[in-house]
Amino acid sequence: MTKKSVVIVGGGHNGLTAAAYLAKAGVEVTVLERLSNFGGAAVSAQAFEGIDARLSRYSYLVSLLPQQVIEDLGLNISLAKRRYSSYTPIPGSTKGLLVDNHDAEATRESFEALGAVDDFVAWRNFYSQTQQLAKELWPSVLSPLRTRSEWRANSTDAAIWERFIERPVGNAIASDFSDDWVRGVVYTDALIGTFSPNQDETLNANRCFLYHVIGGGTGDWNVPIGGMGAVSGELERAAISYGAKLVSDAEVLEISTSSQGAIVRYRSAGQEHELKADLVLANSSRQELTKLMGGKTETVGSQPSTSEAYPFGAQVKVNLLLKRLPKLKDSSVTPEAAFGGTFHINESFEQLQSAYELASRGEIPNPMPMRDLLSLTNRPKHPWC
Repeated sequence: MTKKSVVIVGGGHNGLTAAAYLAKAGVEVTVLERLSNFGGAAVSAQAFEGIDARLSRYSYLVSLLPQQVIEDLGLNISLAKRRYSSYTPIPGSTKGLLVDNHDAEATRESFEALGAVDDFVAWRNFYSQTQQLAKELWPSVLSPLRTRSEWRANSTDAAIWERFIERPVGNAIASDFSDDWVRGVVYTDALIGTFSPNQDETLNANRCFLYHVIGGGTGDWNVPIGGMGAVSGELERAAISYGAKLVSDAEVLEISTSSQGAIVRYRSAGQEHELKADLVLANSSRQELTKLMGGKTETVGSQPSTSEAYPFGAQVKVNLLLKRLPKLKDSSVTPEAAFGGTFHINESFEQLQSAYELASRGEIPNPMPMRDLLSLTNRPKHPWC
């Protein structure tokens, strides 16, 4: 029997995972990666020349990696739970909202100091519902896809399904919480990488929100010991160990298909090459795949049309390397706690909506919503990075 062959376009973490599984199953696998290194957005990099510190340059947390994948591929990965979820300083005040995952009383006191103690009860009820949804949805990530109607028919709680799946999640947030800052902290999970209003009828924000609350069946976001590069490095090692061929600095130019299989044309070291395969797996966006197959992406102005159903974001990430943590006006919270999770700046519910409206008109939001996430790592020369 002729050995099946697969070409994987793109050596990000998903492409590496697929390569490892396919090679382990006896498939002939070749991964083509445009960059000189593998891992895509899940990499560590020496971001600052002359400073011996590697940062998780793009993605920085792990929540959607099933334990079964780690075990199946024999990955040597260590993940640490985050004690602190977030801290939000309140402008014009010396107070802020701290969410401590390990100390419910400290979190309650923080809500109370903000004058939002009722929202603490609402917070616990809200996230108990998302955890119930997570327990139902999470096991499906390694199963054949179900249709939305199948999920809805088999949901154990129709009301929870309705508010988080069928209706804009911003509606549920606005109805459950009264404080504008609390609402904003919750809604940011629906906006990371998604350009949406507070009541997003397209439900793109819902999809983003679900990605942030179903991980592991609990919604926990874990910190990879050694940075994201440690995760991708293990996936790369596993793929190679099972026999996959990984080719870097290989820019794919075209994919053509026929009844006999596929041909992938790519450029490497200044020369063009062709690979024949039974199947091609595209570890890229749908828009990029359309271009490689000779199609055209529909556009409205400079953006893809809504028919493309692609939730474009409007975010910029800036890497920082600090010798010490910033001081806080809030004396009740240590910098280690405030910066141990996500530090929210100008992200009240009202500010997020205003920022969306201004950006929609081509204006820069003022004030600009920002968040800071520090990975607190002890290093001999650079204690915080």
